Amino acid sequence: MQRIVRVFVSALLASTALAHVSMKSPCVRYTPFCDSCPELPPGQSLDNNINAPIGTHESVTQPLCKYTTPYAKAAAHWTAGSTVSVEFNPHAAVHGGGHAEFSLSYDMGKTFVVIHRELRYCFTGGPSSSNTGTQLSYAIPLPADLPSGDRVIFAWTWINAIGNREFYMNCADVAISGKDGGSFSGPQMLVANYGPDTPLIPEFNGNYETGIDLYNSRPVITVTGTSYNNGSAPAVPHGAYGAGSPSTPIATQNPMATIPVSSAPSAPYSTAPTPTAAGYSGGNPLPSHESLTVPATGGSYRSHAISAGSARYRARIAGKYKATRCMHR
Repeated sequence: MQRIVRVFVSALLASTALAHVSMKSPCVRYTPFCDSCPELPPGQSLDNNINAPIGTHESVTQPLCKYTTPYAKAAAHWTAGSTVSVEFNPHAAVHGGGHAEFSLSYDMGKTFVVIHRELRYCFTGGPSSSNTGTQLSYAIPLPADLPSGDRVIFAWTWINAIGNREFYMNCADVAISGKDGGSFSGPQMLVANYGPDTPLIPEFNGNYETGIDLYNSRPVITVTGTSYNNGSAPAVPHGAYGAGSPSTPIATQNPMATIPVSSAPSAPYSTAPTPTAAGYSGGNPLPSHESLTVPATGGSYRSHAISAGSARYRARIAGKYKATRCMHR
């Protein structure tokens, strides 16, 4: 039944107008544009505006990952050391490219460690003023020393080069077969243009070095895993993701020298700080959502400070998205 609903919604929302880009594969939480996603959690519904930003430099409109209740089953099963394909929906505005990170969370969304970056020219491959993407699929190498986990969040985050100053994020629930009880160290995911308490990265205006200093100065964090049981970990109750507060930074060295980036060859992480607690060690706290209201149904959060202009903007892009069927492994 959900597959029929997804296909119907996809056809209903098809349009020649360009909406924002969103991740197609692996399957994103609550997306209506993939007919092979896991079953929705009880009480949740498809998000027909999955491609909208989760915030602007002025206000927060949704929490990190957009939704905090994961699928009951993993949308993809990956093996540490392998290379996975991440695909994005076509017929979407790429706003001249920009900076993207691909990250993992082993602690229910409290912290995200970066495993790959596509800086400056994500979706365009070079300087561009176009809204049409020329690269919508990326091969992401998974570090060989990733820890195992049945409930890992894979996140794509993006700062667009042209247009309103916004923060985009899609998340997929994955299971990773790696080192049981192992740990992994890397840069903490950057959160910017996501409310007034986060850094502002302005429009690039042709300068694709805009904001690079923020990526260069990310602290290194260490995450720890559990074990891999074919993605059969117990269900996570609503509200568990994103709770809690991380500790203080454990390192401030430049992570750009050790993390794979599109403009540089991949290299293993050279520094591995010793973890001090299960799940997470180091880094700065992610933005708090204490000032946001949480609907009883577990749907999207909405900020009291959201402007009427932002509301009209989201309404304008709603439904203007040409859907395609997704494939994931």
